Amino acid sequence: MSIHLEQEVAEYSERRLRLATAITDYADWLDRQHGIDAERTLRLADTASGLRQDKLVVAFVAEFSRGKTELINALFFANHGQRLLPSDAGRTTMCPTELFASPDEMPSLCLLPIETRRRSESLARLKHMPIEWCRVLLDPSDPRQLQESLKKLTETKPLPAVEAIELGLWNGEDASERHLLRADGTVEVPAWRYAMVNYPHPLLQAGLTILDTPGLNALGAEPELTLSVIPNAHAVMYLLATDTGVTRSDLEIWQKHVHRHSNYHVAVLNKIDMLWDELRNDAEVRATIERQAEETARVLKLPRASVFSVSAQKALAAKVRGDEALRLRSGIDALEYLLAHQIVPARRDMLFHSIGRDVNAMIEESRIDLSARLKRTSDELIQLTQLSGKNRELIEQTRAELLREKEAYDAAAQQFRVTRKNLHARGKELLGELSEETLDAILNDGRTSMEGSWTTHGLTHGIRTLSAQMSARLHYASAQANQMLDVLEQAYAHFHRQHRLPKMQAPRLDLGAYRNRLEALAVETEAFCRDPANLMLEKRFMIRRFYAGLAEEARKTFLLARTEAERWLRIALDPVMTRIREHKHYLDTRLSALQRILENMGTLHNRMAQLKQQIERLRRDKVELERIAGALAA
Repeated sequence: MSIHLEQEVAEYSERRLRLATAITDYADWLDRQHGIDAERTLRLADTASGLRQDKLVVAFVAEFSRGKTELINALFFANHGQRLLPSDAGRTTMCPTELFASPDEMPSLCLLPIETRRRSESLARLKHMPIEWCRVLLDPSDPRQLQESLKKLTETKPLPAVEAIELGLWNGEDASERHLLRADGTVEVPAWRYAMVNYPHPLLQAGLTILDTPGLNALGAEPELTLSVIPNAHAVMYLLATDTGVTRSDLEIWQKHVHRHSNYHVAVLNKIDMLWDELRNDAEVRATIERQAEETARVLKLPRASVFSVSAQKALAAKVRGDEALRLRSGIDALEYLLAHQIVPARRDMLFHSIGRDVNAMIEESRIDLSARLKRTSDELIQLTQLSGKNRELIEQTRAELLREKEAYDAAAQQFRVTRKNLHARGKELLGELSEETLDAILNDGRTSMEGSWTTHGLTHGIRTLSAQMSARLHYASAQANQMLDVLEQAYAHFHRQHRLPKMQAPRLDLGAYRNRLEALAVETEAFCRDPANLMLEKRFMIRRFYAGLAEEARKTFLLARTEAERWLRIALDPVMTRIREHKHYLDTRLSALQRILENMGTLHNRMAQLKQQIERLRRDKVELERIAGALAA
């Protein structure tokens, strides 16, 4: 493992935790402000929790026997002195395998039986159903036990051809698959549908998650990998063999499952040692490898800098033996440098920018609120200082003026409560457009429209209808939110003009990302339906499975949009009410203090002392807020 890669991932983890700590400190700071903004406090707690659990996902994708698992061993597990994941000839990983570290559970290998493909639950849901998985405990201190246990990833089992067809694992009409049918009418299929390896490796503990995907058949058989898992990866390492270059099946996987997504794409020409030839000098060998890399970049339409040439097997051997010359020749250093200095920093910067933008906006609001409170307190102190030594009539006159101001403020606040009640009613209507009941009705309509035509044409029509209906709901919700925000801003402007409350700019509800995701699902469907392998066939199981995957992704997108709308309603309405309540509390406190002074003139100096202490406390709060802001920017 490259020291640079280890350092970068460790730095990413440390900064992530520092940012989470700073956000928690800010939430605590808000909570100490007399609990005036519970909504923001809760949001920050959720953000900090999500940040601590964030994972950097790197997916390895390729056709069978391109050396993905060996490359994973070479990049991350060479310090074991042997292969951690099985990658011997004929003993390759047969199911998608996710490697991660969870401190809350014992190291283990969890395997999902292939028969669960008959079920309608998605992989994401099945991950939360432990009873469905076979669990094998791992002993990190025993490399042999690890190796033997992880060989289960290579297991296969015979299934009757009819069952293999039903599960979408074999296509008897495909000439390239007919030879897999045995004399006894069975077909060899993977024993497991998905595997999760919880292993306490430093990189995994720092937040790295590795996804090892088998070849074309497995990707096609699990639409969720194509529709969700791979698109959500932060980087995709796409492996090819150097001696063959981009084969037809390689190009098929690239076009179907990889290139349309906006990940950090890297093509890796593996097995360059097959071109090492004692009858040619090093310069000739390097020239051959360079030509192959340039041709790969041309075919895949990638920048040349995104194509790497390595020998994963020689890199692993070199690291295990401590052979510096062989490691350099293997080309592994360039790939490790890319991971350490481009992919990890890119994910770090994207994550921190997204979170920092939201939190910094909240901190700026806190600065404005704190300055307003300091000014109000200082003004009150100045006023009481001016009243010190004055007669009772002047104090009564000041109280009378403040009472008139409070009565006007209370009237405006009462009017705003009516506005807020109307906005809440409209908010419920908005959320109704994004409710689970609405979603279920849309999905049921889509499924019903396809019941009579489980064909690619029926699939296209079904997902277009589903996408259009969902997009219409999102569009309506956005329009409703904009109208509500206009009313809210007009109502709040009165408080700003008449009562000097700080300016406030509530954010607009933006559901564009969710509409884009629905459009992307429609594009995925078009690509699936244009695939010559699917175009002429009514592969009922595969189409049902693909539609189920699409529906699950659409459901997640829709529910995320609803969550965003709920969050927006709280952000837009609650801080306004918080400021209105806080200003009312301020006026009530001043009136109460003046009343006590009128009842006992000796309390005037006591109140002035209280205000001085309050000003000091607010100044300390300001210093603490700036410290937190500095920690967030670090």
